[in-house]
Amino acid sequence: MVEGDGLSPMELRTIQDWIIRPILRTVPGATDVNSFGGFVKQYQVLIGPEKLISHNLTLREVFEAVERNNANAGGNFIEHNSEQYIVRGLGLVKSPEDLRNIIITSHDGIPIYVRDVADVTIGPEIRQGAVSKDGKGEVVTGIVLMLKGASGREVVTKVKEKVQDIQKALPPGVTIEPFYDRTDLVQRAIETVVKALEEGAVLIFLILLLFLGNFRSALIVGTVLPLSALFTFIMMRLFDLSANLMSLGGLAIGIGMLVDGAIVMVENIYRHLEENPESRIDILHTVLEAAKEVGRPIVFGVLIIIVVFLPLFTLQGIEGKMFSPMAFTVSFALLGSLIFSLTVIPIL
Repeated sequence: MVEGDGLSPMELRTIQDWIIRPILRTVPGATDVNSFGGFVKQYQVLIGPEKLISHNLTLREVFEAVERNNANAGGNFIEHNSEQYIVRGLGLVKSPEDLRNIIITSHDGIPIYVRDVADVTIGPEIRQGAVSKDGKGEVVTGIVLMLKGASGREVVTKVKEKVQDIQKALPPGVTIEPFYDRTDLVQRAIETVVKALEEGAVLIFLILLLFLGNFRSALIVGTVLPLSALFTFIMMRLFDLSANLMSLGGLAIGIGMLVDGAIVMVENIYRHLEENPESRIDILHTVLEAAKEVGRPIVFGVLIIIVVFLPLFTLQGIEGKMFSPMAFTVSFALLGSLIFSLTVIPIL
């Protein structure tokens, strides 16, 4: 948001479009900056029909004269000392007076200028809306568009650094005030997931301790939660999934389901050890047999849950962009819990 004491909406929009926007577009990961509010400054050539008729001219002749005298032309490049120098011609119109002095044509050696048939002034472009702050006054805003696949946290951090540099070069009294920070949403989403993981881990540990009656069993089952979360984040990185509200929310949804396989595995191993005390002599063999006994049911049980989320992968359009990240993270978390339940849990 661009604000400035004593500056008109047109002046603020000009600062936004010609100073702030070009610099922000250089930030890695930022594709463009959309400007809103204020008035877009433009040179306006207000042609008088009567004057055109009196000079026997047409609108097209005026258009072509203005365009021809302010055209930008590319001249390829010159290579010198392993460097390329771009050659181009720039339009020379820099003020309304330059436009007024453009020659449209000549009659009997007498030039006819733009000023002879039109009034040239600086005015606002026709706009479709405005932006206000707290309903108290008009302001100018800009939204930085991020490149697909770029890290929102990194792009926003670099934009903030660039804004601090831009602020030093702005006219006195003009300030840039952020009004929407995407990292705040991501941070709150991460905090929500972390809180859910912590609360879920504590609750699950207490319930396991209550029903299994064994501190070690509860602790072993609880290790599946952080390991599955770590596995999920690794898979998200491999599949280029961003950490947004839906993807992290999917991880929070699956917390209660992550320990199912581990509970079945731990309970069955302890049951074998308690029913056959002599089997403790060869613990490795007993654990292996117990794991084989429930391994297939655990796999089928987790796969059935994953199958439930398969329809979400087929969604298209906006629905697909919203819900497919959640389906991916839930599936990754369940897959990770399945792997750790069959490998890490028996070893512990």
